[in-house]
Amino acid sequence: MEKKKNSTRDKIIQSAFSFYDMLFFERISLSKIAAKAGITKPAIYKHFKSREDLENAMKSLILSDIADTIKDCEKDKNEGSALEKVIVLLCNKKSYFYFILSNSLEFSIDNFLIEIEKHNISDLNLENIFDSCGNIADIEVYKKVLYISATMIFFQGARDFILLDKKLQDSDENIQEYAEKLSKFIISGGLGHDIKNTDALRLSQLDLLCSKEIQSLKAPCKFFTAIGNVVRRVGFSKTTIEELAKELGLAKSSLYTNFSSKKEMFEALIKEECLNLFHVIKQNLLYAKSSAECIYIFMETEIEFFIKRKGLLYVCRWLTFQNTKDDFNIKQMHEKREMAIGKDERLDFTSFILNADIITQIPDFGTPRMNVQIMFSWIFHVPIFFLLHNELHNFPEESVHAAMKDFFYCMEKGINFIDNKENNISGGKK
Repeated sequence: MEKKKNSTRDKIIQSAFSFYDMLFFERISLSKIAAKAGITKPAIYKHFKSREDLENAMKSLILSDIADTIKDCEKDKNEGSALEKVIVLLCNKKSYFYFILSNSLEFSIDNFLIEIEKHNISDLNLENIFDSCGNIADIEVYKKVLYISATMIFFQGARDFILLDKKLQDSDENIQEYAEKLSKFIISGGLGHDIKNTDALRLSQLDLLCSKEIQSLKAPCKFFTAIGNVVRRVGFSKTTIEELAKELGLAKSSLYTNFSSKKEMFEALIKEECLNLFHVIKQNLLYAKSSAECIYIFMETEIEFFIKRKGLLYVCRWLTFQNTKDDFNIKQMHEKREMAIGKDERLDFTSFILNADIITQIPDFGTPRMNVQIMFSWIFHVPIFFLLHNELHNFPEESVHAAMKDFFYCMEKGINFIDNKENNISGGKK
């Protein structure tokens, strides 16, 4: 009898996963999951107390499988082996990947680290990453995990989009090649710019220069504050027009007067702010003395912008996933915004980025296509990923800027570089 119960429970979980062959932000109904499992909706509650209980079981299965994959590699002395195996796992288990991506705003890396700790994987040195209160005790390891996760998730999403867009078949051989190349890039590769003159002092100077233009921007409108408050309180899937109207102290009908949906409202509200961000980035890039500095300025300006506009951070992240295709095509994304604001106000940000001598050589990740737009989407993605996790721990601003410097070095030279960055930059010059 117990075996039958467990079998039905597993069938429900797998039925729920079967819907995740793409990104979802609206919750999949329990009725659909039950129909897929060949049971009635009430039967689900014999195995799960609630939808959240089912989703937690799905998260637990993913994290457990990833932990087991890493543990299987524990005896392997190749430091890239575990990362390669996890990449392969998520390529083969696309439902895992899309479930994580669809729930990424509530699916924090902290959950993953806690699950890893339970499996006693000693080689990863994660046992002391949290203190007894659940606070981050080892920020250096935490930053590495965040960078690896952000990069892995982004490029896997880009790869899947390319395969789908070009109607290409995947294969075990292609997946393995991709896993090896991406793992190498993350650990010891990077973009490979010359950073010998881009030491901590120079980056601190750029911090001050980047913050000046941000200070001159007007405060965001009340809608951004309201959206940020609602999303932080109830999550994306539960953010509704009703909730937004309540937060703003308005009637629901008054919002529908100007917008037909939540998505349309978010897109309209974010348009002007994104153009503000791109304008400031373009201005700040004039301070760059090298291609590497252009990349740092891009990210540091973004960090300054979102720290002062936290509501926009959540909306931007939501739209990034809603418009997945545009996330890997800066030109198309910007052209849509230009059309919406009128000819006289256009910012030629796209052509500026694409014609700038910033990324002259695109690393080979084993994907069918890599271009400058995709690389800059990745650069844009990493700070947002970090800031969303920063919301969980409320790091002071100086720690946020310090983390961005380490992410910059990781992006340029790989995570192994930051362990000895003082000696690696300018021959040990501090």
